[in-house]
Amino acid sequence: MNRKIKYLGYGLVFWFLLFLVWEWTKSHPKVRLSPVSFPQNKEDKLDSLFAQSLAEFLIPGLAVGIVRKGKVEYLKAFGFENLDTKDSMELNSRIPVASISKLFTALALAQAGIEEGFTLETPLEELFPKEERAVDALGSVTLAQLLTHTSGFKDPGLFTRLFHREKDQPLSQVINQIPKKRGPEDSMHYADINFDLLGYGLEKKRPRPFEEILSESTLLKAGMKHSDFVLEWPETDNPIQGHEKTFLWKRIQANKIRFERSPSPSSGLVTTAEDLAVALVHLGRGKMGDFQKELDWLTLPSGKLAGFQHFRLHGQEFTGHYGGQAGYSSLFAYSYELETGFFLLSNAKDISDHRKKIAETLLKTLFPNP
Repeated sequence: MNRKIKYLGYGLVFWFLLFLVWEWTKSHPKVRLSPVSFPQNKEDKLDSLFAQSLAEFLIPGLAVGIVRKGKVEYLKAFGFENLDTKDSMELNSRIPVASISKLFTALALAQAGIEEGFTLETPLEELFPKEERAVDALGSVTLAQLLTHTSGFKDPGLFTRLFHREKDQPLSQVINQIPKKRGPEDSMHYADINFDLLGYGLEKKRPRPFEEILSESTLLKAGMKHSDFVLEWPETDNPIQGHEKTFLWKRIQANKIRFERSPSPSSGLVTTAEDLAVALVHLGRGKMGDFQKELDWLTLPSGKLAGFQHFRLHGQEFTGHYGGQAGYSSLFAYSYELETGFFLLSNAKDISDHRKKIAETLLKTLFPNP
């Protein structure tokens, strides 16, 4: 019996060592770019910050945009979009931005609300044709509750996602996947299903495919000509890869993702740094910009915007959204008080809070004396 246990132990050790060798051969070393040796001005300091961040946070590629007083002040890309082919990250590289997608879904909903005459307090069900109403699981949940994640709906747990959910389902199936049990209304439960239901409601109110509605009503209006909510992933002509840290080694390996729904109003936007910079100019102008009416429609009694996240960085209040999915992570933020906005797009899973750390240093460089 002891001999069997001993041989079993040897076998486990052998397979573990084999796994480590396999992981090493399938992964890549840190990305290292030469930072500016003695940065003299703000642009050089920013260049040095982002170049150093690639190695420090195990990031293959990074695209950064900064807008100040309504103008693009800084827009650059660093590293690689694909470590296998060594394709460089470019300003026109198409990269998934995960939950930043929610901002554009919210803006499209607002535009429809303005034109169709419904408000934040309208129940989602009223966007459906009369013959499709009375969905018991929806109850009287309002658009505001979905936009602020206070509907009581929760995303399925890890076990369900791994073993009982298919990927790439059509958006139309979301109505059949509403959780039967809801948490307390007005309590915060961040869940993608809230925005997927909003996207489904938009399709019903304006009987056209969601991706067409978003493209014409919001993306093109924002000048985002090379962005869309994708219907399939990966794209055959897009070499970009998401990455994550290996199990043991301080190395990077590719990480494939598939969207749960297609298109995905909550996380399906694929865009470029060039496009997102234009959108940042529009949204950074707030109610003085091209989305004035939509932002007014989304404004809650508290003064905050429904569908947007509100957070503090470098001691200042910012509006925008974090995004993270599998091997991609992003941050889109702007401050009306500082008249400044920025975004970070990376093809790396955020395992060490690199978005916030890079953002804090970025803001410290821009505003050394807050």
